[in-house]
Amino acid sequence: MRICGGNCKEQSGNCYELGADSVPVQCVGSWVEDKYSFLERYIDATRSARKKYTDKGNSVYIDLFSGPGRCIIKRKQKEIDGGALRVYKYRKVPFNEYVYIDIHEPNVRALEKRINEPNCCTFICNDANVYIQTLVESLRRKNYRYHFAFIDPFGPEDLKFTSLKLLAELPRIDFLIHFPIGAIKRNISKWKENDYGVLDDFLGTGEWRDKVPDFKKGKTLTLLLEIYKRQLMKIGFPEDGLKTKDSHENLWASLPAVSVRNTKAVELYVLILASKHPIAQIIWSHLLNIDADGQRTIKWD
Repeated sequence: MRICGGNCKEQSGNCYELGADSVPVQCVGSWVEDKYSFLERYIDATRSARKKYTDKGNSVYIDLFSGPGRCIIKRKQKEIDGGALRVYKYRKVPFNEYVYIDIHEPNVRALEKRINEPNCCTFICNDANVYIQTLVESLRRKNYRYHFAFIDPFGPEDLKFTSLKLLAELPRIDFLIHFPIGAIKRNISKWKENDYGVLDDFLGTGEWRDKVPDFKKGKTLTLLLEIYKRQLMKIGFPEDGLKTKDSHENLWASLPAVSVRNTKAVELYVLILASKHPIAQIIWSHLLNIDADGQRTIKWD
């Protein structure tokens, strides 16, 4: 297997060269394995709660930015499964239906080839923010469904809060959201100075312009997450579904989030679980006390 040099990304985020199976792969840093570890562990930890829906054919997995299904680690001779493929391969209590959306046609076709399961999987080539209304209308036709949405955009410009608002109309749904704090920190001064609407669309409000007056004091993430929490509550997520079980004081105490960092320990993004049921947060809180390598990081009282 070849080594990816890390400077070969197409606009889609894919490597210029194909993967070992001759279809596109996404160029990623090694830290994405931490992200996928938390995703896999949450899917596994919630299998008992999900089983009553799965047994009746009523559990649905939604991936708004599914990618091609496989990734190549930059500067390493290593390919790994992406989140979409990992969730599909989980067999203990699988989802009954899988909805994969990506704006890039090569990604959709690559994932479709890797999964090769037309009966339970739907592959959509579209902007998730455009297709979301159609998706929600389709899912609402069947009652008593449980939905889990993995929301993993490249950056804040790819996701509009209005899309989350529409998804939240589904009565039983959990979100695992990639909140791209690194991209936000790099651009927030420019966005405020030039009155760009990227962050307004991502957060669903322009409130941040007054709440984050100084970007050099290290409080940007805390303030943004507080705003995001209020926005999630407005679209139907109760506070109990946005609160960790433990009271450990950390930078992300305003939301049940875990930081993902690069090899230089720089925060790239946080993963946020938003649920309409407090049981989900009990499970997620436990996972937050164990790092991506399986080591306990915080002792329970």
